[in-house]
Amino acid sequence: MSSKDTPTPPPYTFDPYNPHYNPELAAAGAEFPFDCAITGLVEITDGEIEFTPVPRLRKRRNGWTPETQRAFIDALSICGCISRAARAVGKTPASAYRLLEADGADSFAAAWDQAIARAVEALKLDSLDRSLNGAWVPVVRRGKIMSFEHRRSDRLAIALLSGRDHSVADRRERAESRRRYRLKLKMRDAIEAETKKLTEKLRAEHQAVLDRIEAERRDPSLRVCHRPPRIRSF
Repeated sequence: MSSKDTPTPPPYTFDPYNPHYNPELAAAGAEFPFDCAITGLVEITDGEIEFTPVPRLRKRRNGWTPETQRAFIDALSICGCISRAARAVGKTPASAYRLLEADGADSFAAAWDQAIARAVEALKLDSLDRSLNGAWVPVVRRGKIMSFEHRRSDRLAIALLSGRDHSVADRRERAESRRRYRLKLKMRDAIEAETKKLTEKLRAEHQAVLDRIEAERRDPSLRVCHRPPRIRSF
């Protein structure tokens, strides 16, 4: 079979059950109109990480206040770990991810990615310093620290000089990408809930009609005859 005889696949249509579907890409004629996860680290900026805190409907003293959100971003820029940064401000990692999916969290998601990028860059600089200048390490014997020695990490130096420019952090999905995906999941759930509600309403109306027909069949007196009005002739 020649290439001319090969049937072309049908174009993609809107699929509310696929949160990756992008109607804009489909309208532009893209062969694969689906969103892909955005990975990698963002470009590091100078100065303090400025962002607009996520607005909260309820103001709770122990909630995600603007001060708590700024403290979380600061802690995240130091440690680079979601769990440790959340616990540092007295929160759980699950609540941090829920805050990322809240309305008005676009600026917060950008600050999240910037904090991760700064933490990874600080880790790289610290690793380079320890490989070149060494670090003090404890000497443990029989479970006790006997002394400290200044050592250089040859393995760390070899890892840095191996020519591998990318790391696991460079392949992590950004918070902005995760937020976009979760919002699409919420939209899909809303469509499913509305469709289910409409289906149940139509099913109830259909069942009411069947019940009325069955009742009229058993008791003919319940039938309502709609006769046309009589016209008197002159």
